Amino acid sequence: MNTNPIIDFFTKHFYAQLNDEQEQMVIQMYRREVYDKKTIIFRAGDTNTRHYVIEEGLLRLYLIDSKGKEVNLLFAREDQIIGDLTTPNATDFYLETIENSVVYSIDEAGMQKLMIELQIGNAFGPNNGLRRSYIHIQKRLVSLLSKSAEENFNDFKISYPDLVQRLPQYHIAGYIGISPEFLSKIIARSLKNK
Repeated sequence: MNTNPIIDFFTKHFYAQLNDEQEQMVIQMYRREVYDKKTIIFRAGDTNTRHYVIEEGLLRLYLIDSKGKEVNLLFAREDQIIGDLTTPNATDFYLETIENSVVYSIDEAGMQKLMIELQIGNAFGPNNGLRRSYIHIQKRLVSLLSKSAEENFNDFKISYPDLVQRLPQYHIAGYIGISPEFLSKIIARSLKNK
């Protein structure tokens, strides 16, 4: 049984059976980083951002729109990966910790090298974690454009029941594209209708 979180992540999400030499390569390519709550890991305009596998904690990927409003795009918690898929180009996003967090990060060149060296295959193969993230983003966009705020909040509660307790309401509101005040009204209405 593996005891290194990044090896466990690779085995689980990339379906890779690694020998000892390959495990050492993966361990050497990733660096362990520890962040306090509310730390901005990268910001819009940064280049060569990294991909982050979360061992412990909660992170958010967001952007700031033309009106200066933060728009949450993704949340990632333990055993998930987050980053900007356009790296090493300059990013449009911010990555921030919501809780004290421990992550393993790798740059794009390192990730590509591992994909080739380990013959993991296409980063967007049918069962790959990156593909699942891309599909999640597509579904989220469709949901935001086609459902009401109340439906999106209910979907969020069903999909991420643990995050409802872990996230401040203003982050959830930003994720579903409404104001915190409007989210409070939705919550109050749902409590009243119980």
